[in-house]
Amino acid sequence: MDFRQTLPALMLGLNCVITPLTLAASEPTQPDYQAVSASTRAIGESYLQAYIKQDWAHLAELMDEQIVFRDPTAKLVFGELGQQGKSRLLAYLKATYPYIETHSFKLERSFFAGEQAVFIGVSDWSFAPPGQPVVRSVIPLVIAFQVKEGKIVEHLEMGDLQPYLDAQSIARKNSQHPAPAQSQAQAK
Repeated sequence: MDFRQTLPALMLGLNCVITPLTLAASEPTQPDYQAVSASTRAIGESYLQAYIKQDWAHLAELMDEQIVFRDPTAKLVFGELGQQGKSRLLAYLKATYPYIETHSFKLERSFFAGEQAVFIGVSDWSFAPPGQPVVRSVIPLVIAFQVKEGKIVEHLEMGDLQPYLDAQSIARKNSQHPAPAQSQAQAK
């Protein structure tokens, strides 16, 4: 057998075997879904607890420098609340949360899917902006975080604010027209 005649076929055969191995070796490895989800859970749960407790120092440790905060459901009630960047978000939270007199979050369900942490529950909170009556409401709330490289890169909230608006309307009426016992006490 003439080696020169079989060389092209041998080269083609070797190329067919080596090329897929080279391509497979150059593809990035897919992160393990369960491992990423478990890490996201730990970070997400820690962030949520710090957020509810207003532990700004711990919250800052868990935030990415370019974190994005959004609450698209609040826009018609409170205006644009979106913030971008750790320092801006922390300044916003520190300026806003003194007006939140009480806040608890009763978790009903959560799930962790890769880089996403989703918490579904009920927020029981009272809010007292300057010069306005205290408004206490219980609203359904979804809080979602995206985690990358061990840091929260996105904080998204969506809630049904109708119970808040209903409570606000009642609080405003009550502040304009005190109950009879209050009126009599004030008259004395």
